[in-house]
Amino acid sequence: MRTWLSLAAMSAVFLVGCNQSPEGGTPSTKSSFTIIGPTTTTHIKQNEKESMKLNLNRGSDFKKDVRLSVDAPKGLKAELNKTEVKASEGSDFTVTVGVDKDAPLGDHMVKVTGTPEGGGSPTSVDVKVNVTENK
Repeated sequence: MRTWLSLAAMSAVFLVGCNQSPEGGTPSTKSSFTIIGPTTTTHIKQNEKESMKLNLNRGSDFKKDVRLSVDAPKGLKAELNKTEVKASEGSDFTVTVGVDKDAPLGDHMVKVTGTPEGGGSPTSVDVKVNVTENK
């Protein structure tokens, strides 16, 4: 029984995983970065909004500022609390997603993209939002 519980717990960890973007900057080096978003779906009712915390994870040699942008599907509005993460400041930022009162119900993806200043590969992460009916 103990073995069964251990296997079940390990499976749950693998299913939850990590919502992390591919590497940006200079991939496969210490001069790269990723964006880490929520690992679970965020549920938002129609005509309401919710803020989610994201993190810019820098490689030890990645010293560039990163411009942020966000793209949301029709019926959702997404706003970042800042459009740039400076190399000299903290790496946390938030995206606030507002849902229109007539937005389609179900799962939607909000894409957050980070582009390094002065060149390098951009990267993006999808944040899953589930729109529910506001009764």
